[in-house]
Amino acid sequence: MNQPAADTVTGTFLPEDRAVAAPTGTTILDAATAAGIHLETICSGRGTCGKCRVLVKGYEAPAPTPVDSRRLSPAQLQAGWRMACEHPFSADGVYTHPLVETQLRTVQSAGIGEIQLRPNVQQHVVTPAAPDLEHPVFDWPRVKEELASLAGGVDASLAALRRLSGVIREAGNGPITATLVGSRAIDFEPGDTTAAPALGLAFDIGTTTVVGALMDLESGAELAVAAELNGQAVYGADVISRTTFAAQGEDDLETLRMAVLETINGIIDRLLRAARVERRRVHEATFVGNTVMLHLLTGIDPAGIGSSPFVGVTTESLTTTAAALEINLEADAGVFLFPAIAGYVGADLVGVVVSTRLAQREGNVLVIDVGTNGEIALVASGRILCTSAAAGPAFEGAEISRGMRAVAGAVERITLGEAGPELGVIGDIPPTGICGSGLVDAVAELVRTGIVSPTGRLLPPDDLPGDVPKALRRRVHFDDDGGRFLLADDDPDAADALPLIATDIRQLQLAKAAIRVGVDVLLERAGIGPDDLDEILLAGAFGAYLDAAAVLNIGMVPPIPAERIRPVGNAAGLGARLGLLSLNHRVEAELLVGEVEYLELSAVADFQWLFADAMAFPEPA
Repeated sequence: MNQPAADTVTGTFLPEDRAVAAPTGTTILDAATAAGIHLETICSGRGTCGKCRVLVKGYEAPAPTPVDSRRLSPAQLQAGWRMACEHPFSADGVYTHPLVETQLRTVQSAGIGEIQLRPNVQQHVVTPAAPDLEHPVFDWPRVKEELASLAGGVDASLAALRRLSGVIREAGNGPITATLVGSRAIDFEPGDTTAAPALGLAFDIGTTTVVGALMDLESGAELAVAAELNGQAVYGADVISRTTFAAQGEDDLETLRMAVLETINGIIDRLLRAARVERRRVHEATFVGNTVMLHLLTGIDPAGIGSSPFVGVTTESLTTTAAALEINLEADAGVFLFPAIAGYVGADLVGVVVSTRLAQREGNVLVIDVGTNGEIALVASGRILCTSAAAGPAFEGAEISRGMRAVAGAVERITLGEAGPELGVIGDIPPTGICGSGLVDAVAELVRTGIVSPTGRLLPPDDLPGDVPKALRRRVHFDDDGGRFLLADDDPDAADALPLIATDIRQLQLAKAAIRVGVDVLLERAGIGPDDLDEILLAGAFGAYLDAAAVLNIGMVPPIPAERIRPVGNAAGLGARLGLLSLNHRVEAELLVGEVEYLELSAVADFQWLFADAMAFPEPA
């Protein structure tokens, strides 16, 4: 019989009961992998996924590392569970690991496409051995022993333990179903209840709008989606004003936290009603949002983000429970907040980069998450650079004289022709206001026709170019507010007149200039020009409705062929859904934040000059 070399050590893996020899210093994970034993990991042993748990026996378990302490509960650490990627394989060690599926189910999910399902929520059916006088083992140790081979080291929430006795008695000697979030059992039910849907929620917490989706974790299907105005909006339109409000005192911080929490809980109620499902079937929720929004959601003071050097409390991901955040789900339902990158580049951009697979794209690709806080990322020559731009709420119709959300009655499309404006109105009803995409269209058309000058000035009728049609010329009116253009009706006193006033144009001009400066700075830092861009992706619920020609006409992006500009919808929210349905994408998000190069625009030399240049609209073609 061949003996292992002197510089190797031999240990045993269970439940295979296989002796394995590996070189001294090899990690437990690498020793198992080399021997063809499958320990679950989705981060290649980098310590970010928390999946490669093993129960260490045969020698005193090594002291926990920070990764162990972050990924395992105190009870698991005490029992001897460790992360296999963190510790050396040792002589006479016995390592018990959970059996895992080596083949992931690949499904097609509406709005997501093909995805390998690997949710953090698992349901296991076990039949615990019955106790007797010779083996008076308590309920939870018997259940835990059955779960060990399926899920590794697990613990249980207090609420689940309170239910366990009644569940076991009702099941008799039959099976029970355990629902796990990560390595914690949060619910027990008598019998096999795995046919009932395991559900999750994915949220995008925007400065202006909150969007939530209810997802089936077994099929990847979207069951319902809902959006509401962020309840914090009454305390300020942007993150700066809300940071200032929160800094006034603990009561004001709590006011903002409760405002967004009320919005979230209202959306949850709507989603559950729409899908006709029980609240207890929702086992986890994931969140993306800018860094200030996630600070406020968790009740963490964002004051440091409000002033240079724009440093908050944390950009790390957060794993907690619904009860800890007062989210209206079962108390032990899991909550995962995506990691952020910087004070003004948040988890929402991380979600965008994950969902657009920006890091895996070839060529030079720019993505802009268009919103109140515009976030921009560029992949070029293997680098990922990002920045943020304080665009303000104009893109979402806020602080515009007749601005409104994209709901029935909002003008969303505008073309100026010989006969006057042609309006596309949501719901095909008379217009009552204008939403963000309509605002961009309107200003782009006014610039194209020469009614608005490249400096952003709405020209008086006598100064208009000679080729401006009469049907448009008579819609320009001047008074004390600096002028207006009537989108609906040409009588300024008519009840159904819909004016776009000079200050509305200036608000859009400021917003688009902020975005453009961010784009230009990233291109300059990457050493490429506009002609080198292979694609520009417009993200955000609003970005999905932007017209490429209009975006070019107002100069929000550099001049490139319109066919290279593509909307990708609410990519941040899609990132939250991907993280809900597959742990692989959470790991991708964790790794991403360490690879992105962040540029702070306010620290860029000559920023004010760059911004002034970006204010100008392009000359009409």
